[in-house]
Amino acid sequence: MQILKNLILTLSLLSALVSYAQEPDAPVITFLSVDHSTQEVEINWVNSTPNVVGYVIYFEDISGLWIPLDTVIGIANTTYLTSNASPQQKKETFSVVAIDAMGNSSLRSESHSTVFLKFDYQNCDTSLMLIWNSYLNMFAMDGYQLKAIREDIKSGTVFPEQTIAISSDDTSFSFSIEYSSKYTLWLETISPVGYLSKSNFLETITTDIDIPQYSYINRVSVVGENSIEVSVLSDSDDLSHVNIYKSNLENGFQFYLGRANPVYDEYITVDPLVLPERNVYYYQAKPVDVCGKEYDLPQYLTLTDTSYAYNLKLSPLSVTKESISVESAKYDNFLSNSHLELWKEVNGEQSYLRDAYPNSSYDVSIMSDIGKVCVYLISTENILNSINRKDTVLSNKVCISKSPLLFIPKAFTPRNQDMKNDKWQVLVYGESAIQNFNLKIYNRYCKAIFETNSIDEAWDGTINNSLAPDGVYIYNIQIDYAQGQQLLESGSIMLLR
Repeated sequence: MQILKNLILTLSLLSALVSYAQEPDAPVITFLSVDHSTQEVEINWVNSTPNVVGYVIYFEDISGLWIPLDTVIGIANTTYLTSNASPQQKKETFSVVAIDAMGNSSLRSESHSTVFLKFDYQNCDTSLMLIWNSYLNMFAMDGYQLKAIREDIKSGTVFPEQTIAISSDDTSFSFSIEYSSKYTLWLETISPVGYLSKSNFLETITTDIDIPQYSYINRVSVVGENSIEVSVLSDSDDLSHVNIYKSNLENGFQFYLGRANPVYDEYITVDPLVLPERNVYYYQAKPVDVCGKEYDLPQYLTLTDTSYAYNLKLSPLSVTKESISVESAKYDNFLSNSHLELWKEVNGEQSYLRDAYPNSSYDVSIMSDIGKVCVYLISTENILNSINRKDTVLSNKVCISKSPLLFIPKAFTPRNQDMKNDKWQVLVYGESAIQNFNLKIYNRYCKAIFETNSIDEAWDGTINNSLAPDGVYIYNIQIDYAQGQQLLESGSIMLLR
């Protein structure tokens, strides 16, 4: 009987020894996560074998060799935080081995790598291209979520954390960004059982640009018969130019006109293809920053659309040599209240006529004016506006060209002892209108015997300081006046002694 008991005990001990001789099962890594406070890697795993007394942590070096990193004692200690990892610079790969009391060790667990997040960004980009290695071997992976925190570097405002869901199949994502901001981003791998793996975190500061807050067309002014100057103001020092769009109809289709380039504190362009006496043209301004981004900024403060304006039009009702009748329109594109004035211009000399009012008609007498005579409107802000300016615009001009009046003597009697009518001279009424004057006198053989470019110079009846013979002479007069008009006169002179 005792022998039987001893045999049973021996078999039991042998069975126990055989049990201890078996290697533990390999642990299963549930997830790796980067600890953002320490920039180290947290390794988490589960163990399914009893009698395990500890674990050995391995990492894979750059040559692909597995190097023991550390030992963790205790079957329940299934979390490890590295002390010399570099998950901010590269992907880190780890494996775990279980050991029992008899010194048996398991196979290495399936390796897991940290998610290494990187980005591609160039100055002026409006998005970050994020790239990472997939983490498909995470236990019960459900997908990724991108975390982003933005701080405005000018105001110091920190915006709420942003979360963006990303498919588990993706390894890249284009993330939209704002100028002048600091971004902190990281990727999280999630699972429905509560595991959460964090990648390394990224920090970047985007292009520092002073973003414009408004666009204001401060002037749409007629600067020639067929030209309109458009001037724009904005509050950013980081603009390249302003895009100008144009429509021939109010609220009509806007087509691209061109760039308004900086001139001192304004952005100016000239529209050379207009008929401002006949039409009203509508312009819209959109600032473009140094990175090429266009801004649609419809209003300044609480005002109506300040990026939209039109030209001031003066319509001709009737134009004669005695008077010019016109009808005024309105111009309400300024930031502050403004007033209208009616002005006259005679051969470039300007004079104020009277205050004017929108949609009113006026008759201007020009009976005593000679040359190019025009009337036009000026609209001016009454006071300095909210950006400390007081702007003025001009309408188109309604004009007529009136030729100078010439008195041309038919005959003269030089050196006949009566001291009268000794010189032949053209008398001009409206001399101020003349830009160029030329007089030539010819003899009966069509040879020029006298020429002058002076209105005040007379012919004294001599040829090369010798007395010209009596008879008929021919004159030609050419006068340039009224900025482009020309007057030609020719006829005969009788020289009598």
